[in-house]
Amino acid sequence: MNEAKLCGRLLTQLFRRGQAGESIDIVSLAEDAGASVFAALKAMAVLERTGLADARRLRLTLSGLALATAYSERRVLSGEARTGRPSLSARDAA
Repeated sequence: MNEAKLCGRLLTQLFRRGQAGESIDIVSLAEDAGASVFAALKAMAVLERTGLADARRLRLTLSGLALATAYSERRVLSGEARTGRPSLSARDAA
C-alpha cells in the first residue's frame, strides 16, 4: 500500500474512532488500516508534518478533522457505505 493511501486510511480511522469515543493506540490503528505498526508510525509522521494530525497523541488537528469529515461525507454521498455496497438514494426509494 502506498503512503498516500495509508495516510487516508489513518485519517479515516482516527476520525471514526474519535466520533465513537474509542481509545486509540498505534497497534490497533495500524491493524485497522491494514498496515504494519512501522508503516503506520511513518505515515503518522507525514500527517504531522503536513499539519493534519498530532502523531504523539494520535489525534487529528482541525485541518485533519475537516479533511477526514469531507472525505467521509464524499464516500457516503457516492454510495460507498462501510460494506462497500451502494446505498439507496432518495431517487431510488421513490
